[in-house]
Amino acid sequence: MPLHFLAALLTLALGSTALAQKIQRPTGFLGVAFGSAPADVLRVLGSRAGATIPEEIPTTFDKLELTGGNFAGQEALKWTLEFADRKFAAATVILKTEGNGMAVYRELQKNLVAKYGPASGEKRAERDDARKSANTGRREETFGKMAYWKFIPTLAEKGARLIICEAAGADGKEVTDESKVQVTLQYIDETLLPSAARRVTHPGSKTGPAVKREDL
Repeated sequence: MPLHFLAALLTLALGSTALAQKIQRPTGFLGVAFGSAPADVLRVLGSRAGATIPEEIPTTFDKLELTGGNFAGQEALKWTLEFADRKFAAATVILKTEGNGMAVYRELQKNLVAKYGPASGEKRAERDDARKSANTGRREETFGKMAYWKFIPTLAEKGARLIICEAAGADGKEVTDESKVQVTLQYIDETLLPSAARRVTHPGSKTGPAVKREDL
């Protein structure tokens, strides 16, 4: 086999190895591992993200909602934390995008690809067939997309993980006014929360500020 061909194969192999090492796999959210106790998740969200933590936490619950703080350089409207048997299973953050929803979505998607590799899929937000122009009866231009990353269990990581990044209206559907687009990001441990798989099929501008990769 010619030496130049061997060199090309070696370069390709080394490049593939470097890429595989660069691509990461989500193990939690904001540095808190999936499966963590509620107190650990709240402590980090309060100290690192600045979210408002409730003074009293119920003894039994499957969801906790927080407000305020920021994520990836954006103000957060709401955080929803989900637990399975008091084990951290999913986090959803809705970002305040100041009318720059699609720009923020694209920046988030770019940084998620840089960290976790190409999305497993991307599609338009759920259609709202009632939204038609009053003058022509035709559908107007709409805004709304969703990208998702699925991570199957491996020998090293037994949990199935899912990341969903969505830009849509407050009802999760497409909108005709881009200023009404809000961006929602979800990190989910599907092993702890199997029902989350349905969110991929039925998921609930000016340049936006740069997204901090370390938050992703």
